[in-house]
Amino acid sequence: MEFLGSIFEIGKNALEATGKWVLNINSLDANMKNLKRKIEYLSCQEDDINTELSSAERSLKRRKKEVEVWLGDVKTLKGDVRTLQRLEEEVVGWKYVFSRARLGKLVMEKIQEVEELQVKGRFSNGLLIDALPTSGSSRPTMGSFGETTSERNMEKVWECLMDDEVRKIGVVGMGGVGKTTIMKHINSRLLNETCNFDDVIWVTVSEAFNISKLQSDIAKALNLDISDYEDETRIASELYAILSRKERYVLILDDLWEAFPMEKVGIPEPTRSNGCKLVLSTRFFEVCKKMACRPVKVELLTEEEALNLFMSKVEEGQTVLIPEVKEIARKVAKECTGLPLAIVTLAGSMRGVNNIHEWRNTLNQLISSTKQISDIENVVFELLKFCYSRLKDEKLQYCFLRCALYPRDHIIPRKELIEYWISEGLIAEANSIEAMFNTGHAILNKLVNICLLESAKIHRTECVRMHDLVRDMALIITKTSPRFMVQSGEGLERVSYTNWSEELETVSLMYNTIKELTFKPPICHRLTTLLLGHIPLRKISDSFFTPMHSLKILDLSNTYIQYLPESISNLVNLHALLLVNCVCLEYVPSLVKLKALKEFKLNRSLIGEVPLGMEELVNLRNLDLSFNKSLHMLPCWNLCRLSQLQILRIEGSGALVSAQEVFGYLTQLKVLGAQFLNVQELTCYVTSQQCQTLENYRLIVGNNFEYINNSLGKEVHVIGFDSKPFGSGVDSLVLPSNIEYLGITRCEDRISLSDILSLRDAGHLRICLVQYCNGIESIFSSSSFSEDCQIPLRIVEELRLLDLPRFRVLFDGVVPPCNISFNLKKLYFYRCSSVKNIFPAMLLQNFPNLEELTVSDCENVEEIIVEVEMRYQSHHQDDSKIITLRNLKSLRLGKLPILKNIYKGIMVCESLQDILVHSCPMLRRLPLSFHMNSGHASAPPGQHIRGDEEWWEYLQWDDPHTKTTLQPSFVPFHKF
Repeated sequence: MEFLGSIFEIGKNALEATGKWVLNINSLDANMKNLKRKIEYLSCQEDDINTELSSAERSLKRRKKEVEVWLGDVKTLKGDVRTLQRLEEEVVGWKYVFSRARLGKLVMEKIQEVEELQVKGRFSNGLLIDALPTSGSSRPTMGSFGETTSERNMEKVWECLMDDEVRKIGVVGMGGVGKTTIMKHINSRLLNETCNFDDVIWVTVSEAFNISKLQSDIAKALNLDISDYEDETRIASELYAILSRKERYVLILDDLWEAFPMEKVGIPEPTRSNGCKLVLSTRFFEVCKKMACRPVKVELLTEEEALNLFMSKVEEGQTVLIPEVKEIARKVAKECTGLPLAIVTLAGSMRGVNNIHEWRNTLNQLISSTKQISDIENVVFELLKFCYSRLKDEKLQYCFLRCALYPRDHIIPRKELIEYWISEGLIAEANSIEAMFNTGHAILNKLVNICLLESAKIHRTECVRMHDLVRDMALIITKTSPRFMVQSGEGLERVSYTNWSEELETVSLMYNTIKELTFKPPICHRLTTLLLGHIPLRKISDSFFTPMHSLKILDLSNTYIQYLPESISNLVNLHALLLVNCVCLEYVPSLVKLKALKEFKLNRSLIGEVPLGMEELVNLRNLDLSFNKSLHMLPCWNLCRLSQLQILRIEGSGALVSAQEVFGYLTQLKVLGAQFLNVQELTCYVTSQQCQTLENYRLIVGNNFEYINNSLGKEVHVIGFDSKPFGSGVDSLVLPSNIEYLGITRCEDRISLSDILSLRDAGHLRICLVQYCNGIESIFSSSSFSEDCQIPLRIVEELRLLDLPRFRVLFDGVVPPCNISFNLKKLYFYRCSSVKNIFPAMLLQNFPNLEELTVSDCENVEEIIVEVEMRYQSHHQDDSKIITLRNLKSLRLGKLPILKNIYKGIMVCESLQDILVHSCPMLRRLPLSFHMNSGHASAPPGQHIRGDEEWWEYLQWDDPHTKTTLQPSFVPFHKF
């Protein structure tokens, strides 16, 4: 019987295999069509990413390595698919039945690969590195700390850089003396001045130093993926090989705490033959000595410089101090011992104080707290602690200490900080989300104004940063009360149980390389905040959270966790459970006991159903289930019970809502992201009272919504609109009157954009995106300018037109009166195959604010700006005509095979900084005019021209001196 059973099993398996084999043959044609369609969408995704990267080139930020890898994978996959298509043509007929079966299997595998790449290509955290620029990019500076000394310090470093005999330079000085500021100025100067270096590579090292981390940081700066190399020696060989191929670069290592063998890291020795140099900054002369660097000591400010800096910060934006107070202020400034950080921070804390008694009290306190201290660094710590104590408000102090939970030198998004503060109850609840954020921004502004924090910006995101010394001071305070354990950004691979004490209130392990938390659960009954975000965490022991019954905030965002442990279900005091961008997460245990939960974020995961007990979260204020592609249903009873919701985000998933579900029960709603069942439901909601009171929203009609930017404004997205099923066209759309962003995708109606009647009332619309629409032919039609008609899109600042095969012109059959000005600043054309030119010259007067113009992949564009002949004009065009574009800053032209002219006349562009021309083989002239300076033409300072080298060489010039003028600004396109 066992023998017969085995035969039966073999037969069953063979039958299943045969069935799959036959299915592969029969479905080959359909699957191949499916593969081609998916590849087409993947190509669109690839193009959009390349477009966004191209737009970011001007900022000189670095794209993430994962983006580079993804683009490479897409390129490889597209090549594989082309091979499969050729094979399909060769194996036609039943005599190739076995080949077709194998081909069918390969096609199915490729379909799966395409789908995986589509998911990976969402890049929810952005395409560029979320840090200060690294290699070859300008770095923000805080300005000069005392002109004379600062310039002298900087010139000493610069002289060493220009000295061929000096290959390694060590900038030495105590913390807060301005070493990083000097390095940033040097970095910018190297990039902006003509000198003997081709590249600048910036790496911030900091105290948490080890060889592996330094190798990783250098690899990031070089856009090198070393994730597959676990051995330091192998990584060192790879780094050495890459750096050896580069010549004339400057490697800057900022804030180095320990000396290291360069060969162990993989850094070649800088020599005269390779033209390379190493510049490091350190607090320790011994490090400089061991690294065999020429030391450059950063001098403290003189007493007069210290006073000038102190007074400039104290009186910034305020009334000038009275003479009696100014005399005391001089003595206070003297207590700062010439250290710029102490001067700036203390001056910030005294800004706006003009009372002589308070100044006297401050001076007495400073003298009292520092008189027994001889070491200058300890004096600085006491000065910084004094500034902290002047905050007085306990909540304000705790908000400040909260910034120290991030790694050294970390750029912290304001929004993220404020959301933490709200979850911890540091910001009082209000009826308006906007009001709470206003309070948060006011707190941050105060901390920035008194110089305990610095302002920063990443990808247009407002951020703050804490100086290393200020962070050290904050961490010293947190060792007493409140008790923190901060090990963020230290390159930890594992966590020791012995580090956890019962007194801990806050633990931050963010930005490490920890993969497991499987040790014995720590006994931390007082722990209220646990931050585990941005680590490759895959596993947590089931009982890990059992002793943490006081926990209020748990952040597991940006981890690779697949299943959350059951012990989370018993965290009855939890206020915030943050699971943002947990791309591997499939299971969340029951939430039925978590009735105190106010904020629950679970997005971009693999969950297929909402967690059990969601309906019991009656105190929930913020629910984010957006972009969970496997989530296809959101039971309406969940929404009915969650009547306290102020923020609801379920867009980008398969969960569609009706208008009644939203405004029928959620009367407190202030922020909404949702996909509606159809246009009628959207219209119903837009015209409701609740929609009028929303502070932010993202309203969507249609499926397959993809959106890289996770931040939410006032947006409407219409996808796959076809008039047939609804009985009316896209022009019948009803939009909120305060809409700021409109996206239209795959619209089939043959209309002009201005035919959408509700756009005429959209007085706040700033950005408009139209893509993959076969119907839209123009932006403005003649009906746009009828009498007593509000002109639509007049205040739009950014217009993006992508993949519009029928789009021909901006204005169809109408010329706007010259007295009507449009606010358009940025105009982008991508793959608009029917467009022949962009602007008639006469229309430029209607667009006085135009700053950026990009035209790419438009195969029939012959001219960018064209002179249109009138009936009374001769057929001869006057090539000597001059047009002025005063505000144009960026002109980008790419893949325009028949482009012959940008403009036949002359363009005067006083502000033009960025010119990019590539794959425009017929373009032989740049029609630019430049100002005369001392009798010679000169390009605007800081201008960059990028293009193909062959194109540049064959350009024809109206003035023979123009090429000479522009030559220093030209950079070959392949270098970007």
